[in-house]
Amino acid sequence: MKKLNITFCSYPDFSNNAKALYEYMIKNYENKMNFNWVVNDKNNLLWLKKQGINAYFLGSIEFKKYIKKTDVFFTTHCNLTGDKTEKSLYVELWHGISSKKVGFMMNNISRKDESWYKHLSETIDYFIVPSEFWSLIFANRFNINLKQILPIGYPKLDNLNNKDASGNLSKLLNLNIEKYKKVIFYMPTFRQGCGRRESFFGNNILNLQNYNEEELIKYLMDNNYLLCIKKHPSEQMNILNNFEQSDNVKLLEDDLLRKNNLDVYDILNAADVLITDYSSLGIEFLYLNKPVIYINTDVEEYMKNRGICYNNFDFWSSSMSVNNLSALKEKLDFYLKYDNDLPQNLKEKRDLWFNNLEDGGCKNICSYFFTDDGNLRNDLNPYINDSKKIVQLNNIITQKEEDIKYFKRLSAQRKEELNLVYNSKSWKILEKLRKVKRRILKK
Repeated sequence: MKKLNITFCSYPDFSNNAKALYEYMIKNYENKMNFNWVVNDKNNLLWLKKQGINAYFLGSIEFKKYIKKTDVFFTTHCNLTGDKTEKSLYVELWHGISSKKVGFMMNNISRKDESWYKHLSETIDYFIVPSEFWSLIFANRFNINLKQILPIGYPKLDNLNNKDASGNLSKLLNLNIEKYKKVIFYMPTFRQGCGRRESFFGNNILNLQNYNEEELIKYLMDNNYLLCIKKHPSEQMNILNNFEQSDNVKLLEDDLLRKNNLDVYDILNAADVLITDYSSLGIEFLYLNKPVIYINTDVEEYMKNRGICYNNFDFWSSSMSVNNLSALKEKLDFYLKYDNDLPQNLKEKRDLWFNNLEDGGCKNICSYFFTDDGNLRNDLNPYINDSKKIVQLNNIITQKEEDIKYFKRLSAQRKEELNLVYNSKSWKILEKLRKVKRRILKK
């Protein structure tokens, strides 16, 4: 029996929800399916192949030969929507549940973006989200039917809840993080689209008012805290050398994570508190029942240019936001020095965002799409919504119009050929012979 071809793609390569689902499926379906990765970096291609993982470089000849054989796509950034066929199933795992306005919810959406999101609404069969709350948001973001949005999981929660996160972090940094009293992660969002050319502002790495770098370093040293800084994968960030050399501040780079077969979700559980701004990590980290502190220094500008769902940042941050170093230290003391529990409103938000998910829901996802023997469920077909029907009908009409044009051209060509025959000397001689024949037959 033919095995299903399952294709994964993510950004960065081999990460996020796609990686977590892949790891689950490899363990649970063994040799029942063919698993393949599509990557954007040739170094990652070589690395994956060394690990014994089938991988293709996007756009390569090998990729083009394989991709049309895909039965089911699992991606995180709608990476391969242009390669979907009528028979294949496209499942978008997406890469973050956040407060940002995305898709058709964006403020002043450009024609280019509008065209792209329209393409997605016509192509993607299903989105996977962790709760019904997100179903409503995604339906508006992508202008698709609620039936196409499945609130059944969020695979990377399996990695987020990694019990060996502290060991992974120690390995990455080549130090024993147990020597620190507390660990703080700072992971800001992707800031393009907020009207800024640079990710950060001068030497103020935390984007805070009344910022004093020496004061921050002293605070970390006095309390024996470790601050780990991780930029967004799409950003470039220059950091002062004293940060790089500090015992209390360490940088986490994507290349280092990849070399150790890890992504950020394999180390997040090592943190006692997360500092962010508008990143989806703020919502995801709350799954661990740990506090999140939001930096809101430029929230008005961000809301104007990029946009926040419901136009209410306090709804998302639950009033856990700060804009200066003094306020940040107070929040950190509240949770790290005095070990206070999460406020009730944060616990309620966790329930809203994740429902009753106890893990990443990989089992739920696989049960929805596949049988135990690794086949696609018989009652599952590419989802055809009204938009897709219109596209298909337009394609049929276009094809019929082309057929009509073809037959008209063929008819004109045949008519021209007949005229040439009728006007030829041979035809005229034959006509004379036919007349003579008819006269003879009459006699």
